[in-house]
Amino acid sequence: MSLLDAVASENLETIQRAVSATKDVNELGPGKTTPLIEAARRGMTHAVKLLLAAGAEVTWRDDEQETAILKAGANGHSEVVAMLAPLSSEEDRDLANSFLAAFGASHAPEYQYDASRLHKKVVEVAARAANFVGHEDPLKRLERNERSKDLKTKK
Repeated sequence: MSLLDAVASENLETIQRAVSATKDVNELGPGKTTPLIEAARRGMTHAVKLLLAAGAEVTWRDDEQETAILKAGANGHSEVVAMLAPLSSEEDRDLANSFLAAFGASHAPEYQYDASRLHKKVVEVAARAANFVGHEDPLKRLERNERSKDLKTKK
């Protein structure tokens, strides 16, 4: 049984056996996902601890450009976010905590973040989405709207 299959089983003993038997704790699955990303997405705190102790790569990004902490945050797993936060980038920590707060996760931590950096990240994501569906770049739209407001206030 692969480590990814063991994580999918959500059985800690099975995961422990698979970690002991594997040569690569960072094996890639569909969508370039890893066992750590899958365990974090499912909120499996004990499995996440086990995988981290075995050397799982915290900064790996899947095909969606998301790390384990982002998957945990997007799924409301505040314990896993707290566990991965010291090992993650500041940007990923902010975004994961934003997910927790936005989705109303219980025990969402209070945190300080740089609003301009978070705004930039949101605009970047919006620009990628707009480009993907063939719409106008949000930055250009924002600039056009600002110019329009300036013209209206001058009249």
